[in-house]
Amino acid sequence: MTATSVQTRRQFLLEWNRGGISSLKLENDVFDTEYITPGETLGEVLVGLRTVGGEWRSATTFASGDIRTVEDDGPRGRAFIYSGDGELLHGLRGLGLMERFSLEGDRLLWTLQYHNDTEETVEIGDIGMPLPFNKRFLRDNLANYTQVVARHSFISGHGSFIFWQRPNGVGPYLVMTPLEGTKLEYYEEIDPHPSTTSVPYRAYIHSALSGGGETRGTWRQPHTSVKLAPRGREGDSVAYGFCLQWAVDYDGVRDLLHQEGLFDVQVVPGMTVPIDLGSTFSVRTQHREYELGTEYPDETSLELVDEPQVDTRTYRVQFSRLGENLLTVRFGDGYYMNLEFFVTEPLDTLIKKRTSFLVDKQQHRGTERWYEGLFSVWDMREAVLRGPENTGGFDGWYGYTLSCDDTALPKAPFIAAKNVHFPEQKEIDAVEFYIGKFVWGGLQRTNEEQPYPYFIYGVPNWYENRHSEHEFGTRGEGLEHIWRSYDYPHVIMLYFHMYQIAKLYPGSTNYLDSSGYLERAFGTAEAHFLLAGLDDLPHGAQGYWAYRLGLYNEMLIIDLIDALEEEGWQERADWLRGEWEKKVKYFVYDDPYPFDSEYPFDTIAFETSHAVARYGLTRNVEPDSRLWYDKYKEIWFEHPEVKRADFEAFMVKQIDANIALRGWVEPSYTLLGGDNRGGDSSRYGLSYMSQLGGWAIVDYALHFAEDPFPFLRLGYASFLSSWCLMNTGTAESNYGYWYPGEENDGASGWAITPEKYSGMWIRQDNGRGSWPYDGEIELGYGAALRTAATIVADDPLFGWFAYGGRLEMDNGQFKVWPQDGLRQRLHIVGLRTRLHVLLERDGFAAGQPVTLDYKNLKNGDKTPQFSRFAFILENRSGDRHRTKLKTSGLRGDRYAVRVDGKLSLNLVLEEKEWSEIEVEVGPQG
Repeated sequence: MTATSVQTRRQFLLEWNRGGISSLKLENDVFDTEYITPGETLGEVLVGLRTVGGEWRSATTFASGDIRTVEDDGPRGRAFIYSGDGELLHGLRGLGLMERFSLEGDRLLWTLQYHNDTEETVEIGDIGMPLPFNKRFLRDNLANYTQVVARHSFISGHGSFIFWQRPNGVGPYLVMTPLEGTKLEYYEEIDPHPSTTSVPYRAYIHSALSGGGETRGTWRQPHTSVKLAPRGREGDSVAYGFCLQWAVDYDGVRDLLHQEGLFDVQVVPGMTVPIDLGSTFSVRTQHREYELGTEYPDETSLELVDEPQVDTRTYRVQFSRLGENLLTVRFGDGYYMNLEFFVTEPLDTLIKKRTSFLVDKQQHRGTERWYEGLFSVWDMREAVLRGPENTGGFDGWYGYTLSCDDTALPKAPFIAAKNVHFPEQKEIDAVEFYIGKFVWGGLQRTNEEQPYPYFIYGVPNWYENRHSEHEFGTRGEGLEHIWRSYDYPHVIMLYFHMYQIAKLYPGSTNYLDSSGYLERAFGTAEAHFLLAGLDDLPHGAQGYWAYRLGLYNEMLIIDLIDALEEEGWQERADWLRGEWEKKVKYFVYDDPYPFDSEYPFDTIAFETSHAVARYGLTRNVEPDSRLWYDKYKEIWFEHPEVKRADFEAFMVKQIDANIALRGWVEPSYTLLGGDNRGGDSSRYGLSYMSQLGGWAIVDYALHFAEDPFPFLRLGYASFLSSWCLMNTGTAESNYGYWYPGEENDGASGWAITPEKYSGMWIRQDNGRGSWPYDGEIELGYGAALRTAATIVADDPLFGWFAYGGRLEMDNGQFKVWPQDGLRQRLHIVGLRTRLHVLLERDGFAAGQPVTLDYKNLKNGDKTPQFSRFAFILENRSGDRHRTKLKTSGLRGDRYAVRVDGKLSLNLVLEEKEWSEIEVEVGPQG
């Protein structure tokens, strides 16, 4: 994936049973991966049919074995012929089928030819294909990343495609494309029925019965059927087909789409797009005559920009309507493909609306109950705050959703993180109210509570655990239910950001000062690592999750170490560094794929894995002997040799796996940049890991990738992706797309349901669209705050382009208007250019450009040399203070720093080194 694409001839290794392909492998595969789920068959077909005016009936090839004959073509393939009337309930009757798999070079063709065997017109309402590709995950990291495959599916008419790849990202990938005249219009993931097939995922060529019969939810494509004339008449048969091929990597997938007459689409900055940014996209196809139509012509501006490469056009689209917006590609003989965008309010509006909504509507106050101060879950369907006594169905074990764990704990840390950048006293007060009333001495044991000071209570909530019949010595029950490592980084993040607020904005905190919050952050981090191996935990090895599993937000432990050193708390910094480096070395040396979670397979770890790789490439990590002992496995972990090359290799390994488990080629806002949970994205998409892992990809592009531009496209799309879950709007749009009404303006969903209608794992059903609860999404929004930046890139496909901003170039000067939500980080990225400008606080003034003078952009020299930059600073606290600015990448030389036109200082900058500058800021900026 990170190497150059080289397409080579690749052969299929197939095994057969009576109904189709039972084993599909690649010849000489490096991992010998089995692509078909053991015991399943590729070739199963579902049909819904009726005579005109009659009742629908369902049939399957699975139930039609009594009318099946097989033609063995030897090494060229096989044909499965269904003729006559099957006797079983779901047997084919009145409809013949010739299903053929043919090997033609390195292509596997799968064709279906139906013919009417009756004297009446037959309507086929469903043609569905269960796709039994191997997604059986085990509690075995090596097997999960090498012996199973993740599915990437783009179901969009005649431009549809599906491909499967190993979760480690190592190619080749198996790509399925429709033959001319074939489309996919619908899919469903169901709980299988034993009389049909055990494969839950079905893709449909026609779906009038299954899709049209599902009246709940919405779908953005037509549910069609096809009619066959009576036997012997013209039109009594119809044929469809697909081609399966191997692609060496993502570029290979794109090349196959182009080769097979489909569309290779790339989009910047993403397909969730703020209304003030617009989007640019490229279309590569062999079709010279195609049309692009807009869903809302009066509210959409679409223009052709360029034809930068062979068979490639770039377009610029500007949307004026919030919510879902389709662009439809029409080509060929009535063929279509949809490009699905989602348009949000500007990013700074989203960020501020979200924290304001959390504080105003999602905090329990005045309850005189144990959950006073709690930030809990908002129900957009009912426009009501849920809580322990107003559960909305989150009862029993699921009650944890409302008061602890990854659904409730990330909300206050996100509010705190936002206030580091945009301080609002009301919001800071609300966070301190939460800490004082709910966290300290409730959720979290105090520093005076023995044993286990600073430890954190888990599910179902702290109150039940503290008042449980199970006391100490009960191996993790009740008073000892403090063992879930995932809870600790939430609270570390909370205290660390409150430390930053107290330090940056003296007087803004009242509950504790900066030292007090730093003390709490360290105490919580210490408890987090002291969990390891505690004897009185259930399955005590769970305490080792602190070393073994990637935990969201724990990348801030590195910043905490730095803060401890800066404050002179060296002994604590050294201890915490030692614990963190146990994890760093475990990830790099002690587990081949350390990307699992408390579940056998997950996408949670990719923020941590990148932080680990980054740490090893930017810090000095020493070898060790007998570093730590796992008493449950009876193993010493030690690392007598630690090399930079190992961190470089791990960096590539983890970024490849991160990318393999998110949408990249699929041009839909529900897929592009979205995480691929459990190896697919059919039921559950755009979770918090879309943005957590997106931070890693953006950071990789900015600081480590030799060719940063593809990673910038994907990473920024990931950063933007989950913002579509927010329910916000204007009076004209009735304050929200998903759940309109001013009472929900600022609420958010948890994830998205891409299906027309299906179950959420929280025991409720949902139509296509945002979930009605916010749940875990603040984990993603917190990561988005760490990612937010305006990035100006010299993209080889799109030219100079501003991600998260607007760019003008004229007369040796860049003018950049940051619109990334924070306006504190600016990066310029070219093939040989990396310029970074970071503000510690305040921001680039809204609506005002940052100007950068450059030279050497003439006569084919693509390396701009920046010699000067200027900007207006926005004072966000309204007082006189000093602001730190960090920069790297300005040409090595002497520079004068001027504030309001007056010389502030002179300094010498080294081009490849970071420099820090402090400037005086007046009350007006």
